[in-house]
Parts: sequence; C-alpha cells; structure tokens
Amino acid sequence: MDDSKEAAQRRASRQLRLSLALAAVAAPGLVPLAGGASDPLVLLLWLAHVAPATGAAAALLRLDGWPYGAAIAGAWSIVTVCVAGVSERIVPAPLWAMAAVAGLYYAGFAVGRAAGSTRSSLAPVACVTLLASWLPLAPGVSGAPWPAALASRLLDLSPATLVAECAGLDWMRTPGIYDPVGTDRFQRQAWSGELAGPASLLIGCTLWGCAAAWSRRRERRLG
Repeated sequence: MDDSKEAAQRRASRQLRLSLALAAVAAPGLVPLAGGASDPLVLLLWLAHVAPATGAAAALLRLDGWPYGAAIAGAWSIVTVCVAGVSERIVPAPLWAMAAVAGLYYAGFAVGRAAGSTRSSLAPVACVTLLASWLPLAPGVSGAPWPAALASRLLDLSPATLVAECAGLDWMRTPGIYDPVGTDRFQRQAWSGELAGPASLLIGCTLWGCAAAWSRRRERRLG
C-alpha cells in the first residue's frame, strides 16, 4: 500500500513538473517591447503558434489531459489576462481568445494521443501550425497582390487570425497584415469571439476524447 502511494506521488510530481515546463513556452511572448511592457497581442499570437505543438508534446510525454494538461491552458489564461490588464492596448475579450487557444492546444493533444510517437506528430503539427499562422502574410512576402478571395481564405485558415479576432482585436488592420493582404480589396467577416472561442474549445476537446477512445482500443488490440 505504501509502495503504491509512493508511486502515485512520484507520478503526480512528474505530471506537475511537466505541466510547469510546458506552460513556460509562453515566456517568449512576454518579452517586453520598445515601450518596456509586454504586448497582449504578441502573447496571443505566440500562443496561437505554439499551442497545438505544445498539446502534442504533452500527449507524447504521457501528461494527463485532466487536470494537468488543462492546467497548462489555465496558466496561459491567467498570464494573458494579467498582461492585458496592465497593457495600454485594449483587449476587449481575452478569455474568448484563450478559449480558442485552449481548443488549439487540445487539438494538438488529440494528434499526439492518437499518433503515439514524436516523429509522427510533434514535428508535423508544429510545422503545419506555423505555416498556417504565417499564410496571411504570403501575399506581401511574394511582392505581388493575390486574388481577393484567396487572401480572404488565408486569413480564415490562420490560427493567429482566429485567436486575435476572438480577443476582439481588429486583426485585419493590424500593422503587418493590412498592407500585405490588402484588406481594402475584399470583404470578410471577422470571427465572432463569443461563438468561435467556445466552438474551438468544444472541437478541441471532442477531438481529444475521440483520440483517447481510439488509442485505448488500439492498446487493447495490441494486448
């Protein structure tokens, strides 16, 4: 009995350490800018980039999705709200944005849980997410205007767009987005935070549940 309790304590300690280490990936988004303070938009965009890969890493490291996995998204939410509260930038709905970030995190967690190996999930998730986040800048990088409909779809597919617009920020007119994409050339409807944020979280958790069920069935078949 004592041995089982000690083993449970060691496992809980490991889970806690992993949670803290993975939550710390938010640190680069907290680097003070020229004004000497962290920018909540920078933090949100950084989390949009790294959340799926972090979720995949958590699953691959056998971190429990609940409560330790959820603690990572919870820690990010607390930090984001604190940064938004003291920033000169007004962030109307940081919690809706964090719901979207949590959905991206659990989508990555689902991929990691289903795949079961670092080579087959972590690197692809990280690469695809980074590519999707940078897609809206592609017209500007290319040096030539893209068709309005294509530029609109690129914005819709970007996790950075989802998170920024769930926060209530005018992402299409943020410096670095407006000129390259040319938002004056087409019409698109921004993501609604109160709908897209919870929907993203629901989809991410549903994917996690499906991946967990599939993984258990696979393990039973393999003995």
